[in-house]
Amino acid sequence: MVRLIKNMKIQIQIIFLYFLALILSFLLTFSAISVINKKYTEQEVGAAGMQTIEAINLNLNLILENVRQFSDLIYFDSNVQEALRQIDSSSINPVIQQTIQKSLVRMILSGEYISTANIFDIYYNDYNSYKIGPIIAEGEKIEDTGWYQKMKDAEGGSFFIHKSESVLSFPTRKEKNYISLVREICDQETYERLAILMLTIDEETLQSYFREVSGPYKSSFFIVDKAGNYIITPEEMTHDWKQYIPGERTGDSGYETVTVNGRKMICVYQNMGVEDWILIGMMPMNEVGIQSSFPSYLVILIAGLNLIFMFLCSIMLSKLIFSPLAKVVKHMKLVEQGSFSRMEVDGRQNEINTLKSGFNQMMGAIEQLILQVKEEEKIILKNELDIIQAQINPHFLYNTLDAVSALALINDNESCFKMTQALGSFYRNSLNSGKDIVSVKDEIACIKSYITILNIRYDDKIMVTYDVEEKIMSMQMLKLILQPVVENAVHHGIQEKGNGGQITIKGYQDEDELIFIVTDDGCGMDEERIEAIMRGETQTGKNGFGLYSLIQRVSLYYQIDNPVMIHSEVGSGTEVTIRIGVLDGEGA
Repeated sequence: MVRLIKNMKIQIQIIFLYFLALILSFLLTFSAISVINKKYTEQEVGAAGMQTIEAINLNLNLILENVRQFSDLIYFDSNVQEALRQIDSSSINPVIQQTIQKSLVRMILSGEYISTANIFDIYYNDYNSYKIGPIIAEGEKIEDTGWYQKMKDAEGGSFFIHKSESVLSFPTRKEKNYISLVREICDQETYERLAILMLTIDEETLQSYFREVSGPYKSSFFIVDKAGNYIITPEEMTHDWKQYIPGERTGDSGYETVTVNGRKMICVYQNMGVEDWILIGMMPMNEVGIQSSFPSYLVILIAGLNLIFMFLCSIMLSKLIFSPLAKVVKHMKLVEQGSFSRMEVDGRQNEINTLKSGFNQMMGAIEQLILQVKEEEKIILKNELDIIQAQINPHFLYNTLDAVSALALINDNESCFKMTQALGSFYRNSLNSGKDIVSVKDEIACIKSYITILNIRYDDKIMVTYDVEEKIMSMQMLKLILQPVVENAVHHGIQEKGNGGQITIKGYQDEDELIFIVTDDGCGMDEERIEAIMRGETQTGKNGFGLYSLIQRVSLYYQIDNPVMIHSEVGSGTEVTIRIGVLDGEGA
């Protein structure tokens, strides 16, 4: 039957499906009223529950944010920072203890939601303040907790945990439930860890708020994690409410109707945005203040239902006619994104398949054209890089050979040998058998050879410090990126200042980019000269493979806009930052 309909002409399909939809409309009308009424009631109650849970979640987040802000006050407290810096042994210094506890007491008195504040120094000594005691803190257990590694990975950020995994205990309140904010306190100057801060919020603080919201409706609110473990339990544990929580929750919030001991309830949930915690509300449907009422306008809607179903044939037509057309549109979008997959064409003889065949032919032609254009662009890009590469100033080679000749004439064989070896190493690394890509290690070796030559020529007046991450040494990069920057630092910075100078080369990875920073303590330059360099305007006698050529090479090869930044101050030196992409494989 289905095959017969599909092979009909489109005009016949429209007439057939029109009458089929008309018959179905009469059958569905009788059951529509009861279904709509039930859905309407559930939606209204669910909407009211969602508003309530959203309001609760908002206020809970305000409470937790308030605690975060108080943790910032401790973190940036200069007295606490200075006291923690002075700790140099596992023994507690009474003066230091008094300073830290003074700040903690001030915070406890100001923070109404905070019941306990603990600071554990690098020896896990405990400095604390609390509203209700006694409290036992066992700092030596911290490194065995699951949240300790998470805190290290957070790099100074704060997060909330349920209890503290036995780090804190309450002898007189052994069943005490609470949540804690933990974070590292780092030295604001060196970023080294000084201590661990733990702020505690009692369960009763949140339960009292739940009671206010619940009011006369006998609702229960609690917090669980994604694994279903209680974080904040219901105030009255008359049921194990977790068994009624929807197992498969869609999205960050929602609701579901459940039956608890024969009573209809609405289970409303919302992700708190704090860790993986979920706020749950169990609200009786007959006590949330919403009465089931069937709107009068729906009566009119039902009366016209037959007319609506007369047009259901359009939905079926969408499946038989417009759905295939939608696939054509989808494939067009895939072509825009660069994916040239062929559209499936079945054996039916109709207008849709004719369109698909024509589209496939057109798409194949476009694919070939794009491939051709890409190949031409690669050739153009390679030629541009080769032209820029050819601009390397040969004067360096000439000047070095003159220096070698002079050293030979004065029989300074050792310096002559060192300069010759360095020159060979420099050009071996820079030429790299004609390849454009070298490792970071080879690029640094090229710079070291270059500096060796310059120091022989200029009596070891140039000091260079290398601070390059070991993990990036084996990564690939476009060659001769750092040499022009170092050359400028020497000739236009240090030499103009006289009496030698210091150059620092720093390299590290930042996500999908490699960052290199070259700093010198030369004479520096003003903004006007920086702008001239960025525009490619060179001064007389200072031509060559300079920063402008470097910018062109990096921009062309890595497709990066503004890859070079220059910061300089006259008389104080210059800092040049270069951004390049991380290459996959060995490059071209």
